[in-house]
Amino acid sequence: MTLLRSSTLLALLSVPSEAFRSGNSPQQQQQLANPINIDKAQPVASTVSEAPMPFKWPIVGTLPDFMWRGGVDAMREVHESMYREYGRVYGMSLMGQDELVFSDPRVFDQILRKEGKFPVGGAETVTSFIDYYEENDMTYALQSVSRGAVWKDWRTDVNPDLYVLWDTYLPVIAETCSKISKSAGREVTEMENLHVSDFLSRAAFDMFSAVLYGESPETSDTEKATPEDIEFVKATKRAFDITGALITNPLEKVMGSDLYKDFVVNMDKTVKLASESGMERIAKASERKASHESSLEVTSAELTTKGEYDSTNGSGSSSGCPVAAIKEGLGVGLNREKFIPSDYKNPSFIERLVNRGGMSNDKIVEAQTPLLMAGVDTTAYVMGWFYLNMASNPDVQAKLADHLRETLKGADVTTVEQMESLKHLKACFRESHRLTPAAPMSIKTLEEDAVVVDGDGRSYAIPAGQRTSLNLRGLPMDPSYVDDPDSFVPERFSPEAVAARKGTPSEIALDHPAFRDPFGRGKRRCLGANVAVAEMTVLAARLLQDWEISLVDPNEAVHSPTKTWKTKQKLMLIADPYPAMKFTPRRK
Repeated sequence: MTLLRSSTLLALLSVPSEAFRSGNSPQQQQQLANPINIDKAQPVASTVSEAPMPFKWPIVGTLPDFMWRGGVDAMREVHESMYREYGRVYGMSLMGQDELVFSDPRVFDQILRKEGKFPVGGAETVTSFIDYYEENDMTYALQSVSRGAVWKDWRTDVNPDLYVLWDTYLPVIAETCSKISKSAGREVTEMENLHVSDFLSRAAFDMFSAVLYGESPETSDTEKATPEDIEFVKATKRAFDITGALITNPLEKVMGSDLYKDFVVNMDKTVKLASESGMERIAKASERKASHESSLEVTSAELTTKGEYDSTNGSGSSSGCPVAAIKEGLGVGLNREKFIPSDYKNPSFIERLVNRGGMSNDKIVEAQTPLLMAGVDTTAYVMGWFYLNMASNPDVQAKLADHLRETLKGADVTTVEQMESLKHLKACFRESHRLTPAAPMSIKTLEEDAVVVDGDGRSYAIPAGQRTSLNLRGLPMDPSYVDDPDSFVPERFSPEAVAARKGTPSEIALDHPAFRDPFGRGKRRCLGANVAVAEMTVLAARLLQDWEISLVDPNEAVHSPTKTWKTKQKLMLIADPYPAMKFTPRRK
């Protein structure tokens, strides 16, 4: 059946999709003119409603309509047009895969509450990684894209030192961003060593490597980058790009095509390089840990001999801590309450896992490989849209630069308090995500049958295993609730604007947490979400204080009718080909 469906898909793609359009008759046209009902409690309908959808053909379902609207490379446009035509709830069915799409985030809240103890993650739909992990016996990496107790065990192992303690990495992130900014003008503009898209990918790699390993590999500086690190970034980017193609055409995997073989080759490179680097770092962290524990034993024995150690509380009578001098000699090492011996500005993620205990070195090696890959590519996707919006709107960028200079006075962002003070930068990221989300849909799957109720009191049945999605291109782009939705206006997210729309439908369309960032919500929210937000914030604060970032060709702006790039579906949506930019020193 898989081969039949894939073959049918290829046949359909070769036929002009307008040929199928005549058969498209909405089954239950929903009136979009109905306003959002902002009341939290709605009467539940006595019968379950059927979501409107395009004509559903045998085998292929609504695929012809999907292709007519633009297909995978036009996912934003597809769901904007579906919202306009069918309203806030609609169905789709692509090659036997049914999907129910909601535009009201409050309905999606109900789905989150029905996820249960072990929710299903969106990564399960990315089967290329699952297949690779299974084929290469990467059992622990496989747990990260699984469900149930095995996924929970994996998340419990890695969550505290990355998701919870994200803010403790700010000093090393800031140090890395300072180095990135110093090389930006030379690499992108003066010497033209790197296209800005490659520069951003390397910047993402440098930042997350600093979190993972404690120091930046400085790949954004071609004079310092090693061939191995450059190869890792290239292979990771290629593997993620191929993954997007494999998702849209599963026949490539079934037939063992050159595309899937290329994916395996690049995955082999990334796993090999990441494993070698990880094992080296783990060995050093283990040596530091052993040395630290040995020093503690020696110090405790000496204090006991001198009668200066209180066995009831384990502390020296003079300083309150017998290892104060040892801490000073070993360097900074806070893990909230536990000291971590480290040679770096702050302990690395690897050092923390080693010192926390409970994970074997083999597990740590296997865990850090997919984390490093995801930390590079997904962050780069989001940054790509942010800087394209900045370059497309020079007046907005200039205002943001003024805000950063006035608030930070040239300093790096090293504390949570500094991050929170950057209100306008946060608004610019929110507006970039609203206008150009790297993924226009947020996806969930439930393991049990469920019924949800929309704002008008209509009930919808969701069968177990069926995909449900939140449309990020519905309410946030609806002029009924958002003024001038096609323009980049970060002021719509100012504290004053947010306060002014409290209790209105516009609050739901703009301020609901589901529309805040691209990293998901609930128990399966991206493990690296907090670190990624910190990285993007700190880098933007540094770059935009130092540089004016502009398009080489202004006609390539996001809003330009003559731009030559189009959105392209990789693992996420990108601008392809990504426009060239230049970095000009910003006048102080």
